[in-house]
Amino acid sequence: MQGSPVRFEFEDVSPVEKRLKVEIDKAQVNKKLDDSYRQLSRQVSLKGFRPGKAPRTLLESMFGKKVGSDAARELVNETIGDIIGQQTLRIISEPAIETLPDAQKDVPLRYSARIELMPQIELQDYEGIAVSKREGKATDEQVSAELERRRHSHQELKPIEGRETAEAGDVLSIQLTGTLAHLTYKDKDMQVDLGKPEQSPIPGLAAALLGVPLSATAHPVELTMPTEGLPKELGGKTGHFKVAVKAAHVKHVPALDDDFAKDTGEADSLEQLKDKIRASILEEDTEEARHEMRLALVDELLKRNPVPLPQGLIARLARNFLENERGRMQLQMRLLQDQRKENPDAKFTMPTPDQLVQAAQGEAVRNLSIEFVMMALADKEKVEVTEEDVEKHLAELAKERDKNVARVKAEIQREDAGLQQLRAQLRLEKALDVLESKAVISPKA
Repeated sequence: MQGSPVRFEFEDVSPVEKRLKVEIDKAQVNKKLDDSYRQLSRQVSLKGFRPGKAPRTLLESMFGKKVGSDAARELVNETIGDIIGQQTLRIISEPAIETLPDAQKDVPLRYSARIELMPQIELQDYEGIAVSKREGKATDEQVSAELERRRHSHQELKPIEGRETAEAGDVLSIQLTGTLAHLTYKDKDMQVDLGKPEQSPIPGLAAALLGVPLSATAHPVELTMPTEGLPKELGGKTGHFKVAVKAAHVKHVPALDDDFAKDTGEADSLEQLKDKIRASILEEDTEEARHEMRLALVDELLKRNPVPLPQGLIARLARNFLENERGRMQLQMRLLQDQRKENPDAKFTMPTPDQLVQAAQGEAVRNLSIEFVMMALADKEKVEVTEEDVEKHLAELAKERDKNVARVKAEIQREDAGLQQLRAQLRLEKALDVLESKAVISPKA
């Protein structure tokens, strides 16, 4: 412990955590309490006493608990920053107070706080890591599937002629009138794609409209709701409706020919369009193959350089995943990928809360480990991000988003003042480039 009036010591909890124990001399505690009661006396209005004249004993009996608690917190705020500022610790989060009693007269105040530290990584064996990389590919099946996707994206809706009843694949514009449990519909306009029953505005409506007369003005429809996936007040309930068909269209999908290719604005012939699609698929898959290889590189780097992590930091990042919609979707995709690795034909089932919590903790550990080990590599290799790097990245983003560079930069700066997060991201990417340049990469069989 060090000198008066504040004495402290650090205790190792783990390689990335310390416990700070502090003792504040009773004289300083007494002074803080005196100041607190003096200020309180001027603020409170007590019957029978002029402002500032209420006896200390009366104030203690009425407000002692709160004054003691507030005084303790103020003493912590006044001391902990100075103590930590004297150290050379690389702290990565606000200190977490573990124990803090109320301040009491003539009693030293003893408190403790847990401090999370930046992992100290002596990076080893990062040169010459052996990994394999597959070749990018673009199959005929992939080209055909993309052609079909584009073909259907150019489909047109044409009025139905020469037919009196609705068939699968038709698109009907209807007005719906009726009731479902507590819901009432009165000439409700809806568009129903009979070829996509899963997108029906009311479960079962698309199937119920198959065969309906296209001239219907009050066609009766009865729909029983599924018991799952709906609010309990609707699940299993039966709705009674009447349907008026206002318009009926059939989907017209263009033929795969040179005219279609010209209509896309990308090629003058179908063969040229196929070649462009094949080149695009190959480019994307080649980049994906490189991404897979780089992930394998990082995984091997982590095996050689395990990263100690503060448990509090893991818990906070895991909580962010669970509380953020995008984070939960990321976790679900990770679980789906894991399921598919074990059984490619498995039907995805929604994870339980416990599974999501475990996945969030695993994702937090992986993300933090990658970030810290790559930061250590960037430090060791003296990786720096230049203004040219930043401007080049902003120009690429602007091209992707079809915006000018100044606008993209302004948009990012609204959430990333000074572009510090962007610079940190670019530094880690440059460190990954260094790791790749030092690897031994062989073709994957």
